[in-house]
Amino acid sequence: MARMILTNSITLTSGTLTVDIEDDILYIHWINVESEDIDIATEKIVKKFEKILVKIYG
Repeated sequence: MARMILTNSITLTSGTLTVDIEDDILYIHWINVESEDIDIATEKIVKKFEKILVKIYG
């Protein structure tokens, strides 16, 4: 459930679309690329949602 909420939240963010999920990896199409480094891109896109989901689901 948490993964579904995360992917939908990312998709609702302007300029992003969750394209695929493979194991624990989300493949996201990002129109306004701010970094090609995967760790930095992950931080910019996913981290704010993960913090909220951790509070909800532990």
